[in-house]
Amino acid sequence: MSKARPIPAAGWLPVGEEPQPTGSITDCVILRNDGVSLVALPGGDIDAAAHEATGLYRCDTRHLSRFRLTLGGVAPILLDASQSGAIFSAVYTNPAMADPAGRVVPARALVIRRRRVLGRGLVESLTISNYHRDAQAVEVRLEVDADFHDIFEVRGFERRSARPPVDAQAGRAGIRFRYAGADGAVRTTSVRFDPPPSSIGAGGALYRLVLEPRETVVLDIRVSTGEPGERQPVPQVIARVQREERAFLDEATRFQCDYEPLNDAVERALLDVRALRTAVDGTEFIAAGVPWFDTLFGRDSLITGMFLAPWAPRLLRGALEVLARYQAEEHDAASDAAPGKIPHELRWGELARIGEVPFGQYYGSIDATPLFLVAAEEYLAWTGDRAAIERLWPNLRAAARWCLAELERHGGVVAYARESPAGLENQGWKDSHDAIRWPDGRLAEPPIALVEVQAYTLAGLRAFTRMAALCGEPADGAEAAADRLAALIEERFGDDALGYVLCLERARTPVPTPASNPGHLLWLGDPLPARAAAFVDRAFQSDLFSGWGVRTLASSVAGYNPLGYHTGSVWPHDNAILLAGLRRHGFDDLARALGTAFIEAALAFPAYRIPELYCGDPRELRLVPTPYPVASRPQAWSAASLPFVLATMLGVRPAGPRTLAITRPQLPGMVEWVRLRNLRVAGAGVDLAFRRGAAGVAVEVEGVRGDLAIVLSDRWPQ
Repeated sequence: MSKARPIPAAGWLPVGEEPQPTGSITDCVILRNDGVSLVALPGGDIDAAAHEATGLYRCDTRHLSRFRLTLGGVAPILLDASQSGAIFSAVYTNPAMADPAGRVVPARALVIRRRRVLGRGLVESLTISNYHRDAQAVEVRLEVDADFHDIFEVRGFERRSARPPVDAQAGRAGIRFRYAGADGAVRTTSVRFDPPPSSIGAGGALYRLVLEPRETVVLDIRVSTGEPGERQPVPQVIARVQREERAFLDEATRFQCDYEPLNDAVERALLDVRALRTAVDGTEFIAAGVPWFDTLFGRDSLITGMFLAPWAPRLLRGALEVLARYQAEEHDAASDAAPGKIPHELRWGELARIGEVPFGQYYGSIDATPLFLVAAEEYLAWTGDRAAIERLWPNLRAAARWCLAELERHGGVVAYARESPAGLENQGWKDSHDAIRWPDGRLAEPPIALVEVQAYTLAGLRAFTRMAALCGEPADGAEAAADRLAALIEERFGDDALGYVLCLERARTPVPTPASNPGHLLWLGDPLPARAAAFVDRAFQSDLFSGWGVRTLASSVAGYNPLGYHTGSVWPHDNAILLAGLRRHGFDDLARALGTAFIEAALAFPAYRIPELYCGDPRELRLVPTPYPVASRPQAWSAASLPFVLATMLGVRPAGPRTLAITRPQLPGMVEWVRLRNLRVAGAGVDLAFRRGAAGVAVEVEGVRGDLAIVLSDRWPQ
């Protein structure tokens, strides 16, 4: 682990969570590709003065804070806008306005078409056509600016250090912005115009055009963010990006059903995950989400990879390899690091690099380390790639030893209490400062032992034990520790009414708050059947189940808010995990109902893009889920949740070396048949068909390529 950077004095982040952005990005256009992301107004303009979130971003830095199109000094009228993956298009016309000589340009005389794609930077083509019978003179202005704000500033963090100035230099056909940050890094943004404009300055470019009747003028704009930019014509860049997207889909497991919107939604989900691909030191990982979490998160990347193991397993291998590279080797209180711990978050922005925010290389996750063990075995189960496990063995052993040390330190459970005064106060997946509370609204006091973290640790130690046996390595007492933990979960977390409590306060006092967390215990733990049934019954009561999904926190709890980040909202990945737990323990009717509700919610969002979370409003109050105003999208584990839900409902899982089990398959309510093509297990490929019938869902094996046994099972594979 590299040496931690200095952390500011206690109280600089007083609530113990990352800054929460305000406002709304619900109506914004969001694109992401090749490590670059864009947040724009509905028509495609960027204007951070009018909407703080808008901008072109790379590595936690806003490289473009203004990109505004005007005609004759006024905004054009937006007629339509749409996006497909990393490609955006919009059509505008002009209002009645004066030309440079004071003559009237009639309304709707001009049609302006914008085509934009993110490749290696941003590339845009503007076509301006005159459909009036007379020639029209018009001034087209493209205003540009780059403020190089850190993403944490965009999110509302008030920096302490002085902001260095931005230098802007205009040439004949372009503008170059240069920012020498307080971290010593020089960041640049280059904007080039083709053909060269009539005039240009630090604030943008001006074209003075005279368009004859039926004449069209094309203006190309290319924006690069420090890396070599695109040089190909815009149509060629668009065609290349579309080929790359199609190649990714062709390599993944193919899904087809008789309900076309669901086919489109699965494709959208897979492309959203692809869009978040990012490389560090030559290894690819999936960033958590745009715009606020466009970087590596340990927990998010592991869960996303596990969700997509039946669809694109190499994504999980990349996550494991990158996280192993950044695994902590020493104790460091300033970054909440300890030997063997898997990172929570890595940041490359200016404020992280100078230590004004603690997240440059931060380890304040209580669950990423046991999930690292679970994810490694999940990757092995789907791929049979024993060589990868052997390469990762030192990291797996270090992660297991961290788990064992934590169990010993906290009397048999894994618990957290931040060491860094500027770190996260809550360190499970619900990491906002007010997420973990008593039924009367009081916040739980650390050390806090979350119920789901005990399940992850139990599953992680058992996975480590099995992988150790496979690799001929000692298991360091992991199996016995897992057995003790399984007994302790029932002893300390079991509750007759709830099934299981939310957590232990001070690692010893049960906090009996109805919340979604025990659903993760059903996914990875070993709950007693009666207690599993008690939790399931509680989860589907109206104060937890909104109709669109199970809320993070019951509406009967003091402090509930349907707009709360973790205090009443609905998270897609949380519900996908619960559904997997329902299937694993035989609650198939509820799993089918939850899966159908999940899919209906997904299909209700624009372009079927599943956001990070949505509000916990009861379904009877609205025809569609209420958006959460600043939810990230695309967001990795939310997008991956839909393919995971479908694989879980279909019941496909490895059941041993070169064996695929199909367990009690079910179909969503709107679907009559499903085909899976090129589902890969241990190097083999299989094509499957599922069809609803009078006696249930029938399965047909349509083709097998390679050495693979396929079994029908009534019991979920462990």
